[in-house]
Amino acid sequence: MMPTLNIVLLLLISEDVIGLPCLTNESKEDFDKSRKALTVVQSDIGKVVNTLESNHQHTITALESALKQTVTIMENNVKKTTDVLKNNLGQFKTTLKSMGQKIKKLDNDFKVLGKDFRKTKWIKYDGHCYYYSPDASDWFTAERKCREIGGYLAKIDNDEEKNNMYSNANLKNYNYWIGLTDLKEGNFRWTYDQSKAEIKDWYPSYGSKGTCCNCVAVALHDNKLKPFDYICSTTSYRYICESNFCF
Repeated sequence: MMPTLNIVLLLLISEDVIGLPCLTNESKEDFDKSRKALTVVQSDIGKVVNTLESNHQHTITALESALKQTVTIMENNVKKTTDVLKNNLGQFKTTLKSMGQKIKKLDNDFKVLGKDFRKTKWIKYDGHCYYYSPDASDWFTAERKCREIGGYLAKIDNDEEKNNMYSNANLKNYNYWIGLTDLKEGNFRWTYDQSKAEIKDWYPSYGSKGTCCNCVAVALHDNKLKPFDYICSTTSYRYICESNFCF
């Protein structure tokens, strides 16, 4: 039984193999061409992939280089800015320290000036203070002494101020220097601010009395305070100091 079955199977297989169609020369040629074309496509795809990978690597390298340069530039700029800020801070500290020392000195000077000021008998009027010297001196010494006690030789701004001086000065017995000169003959200016003075009520026969008389004092005439120019070195006159601050 088994030999017979084997023979039948062999016959069937032989018939199937014999029944396969054979490739023609034309089909075989088309198959070869297709295979070659596929090989070319595979090669081209490989080249494209390699090119893409190379370009990708170049792009990454370029980005890394640009990023590194940018970071370096930013670090340098931050360092420069930090150095400038440190330098400015150092200068600011030095300036602040110097200002503190100057303010401290000014404060001490002001305290000393205040003590000296209070030691002197000042008379208040219209926001200013006036000191009527009991001592006589030349004009330049009078100016210096007024400065030393925190004032200046008086400047007369109006008739009210002049009347106040008249009521406080011992005009019956003394003449008083004020802060007015004409070092340029006929051009009278106040020493306090160098403003030009327009004097219309001079003491009779005075006012621009020649190059020898360049300093101005006040005297009593007809019960009024009258200015007159005289020799600056005269030492028999007292003086009136004025201050913008009253302690």
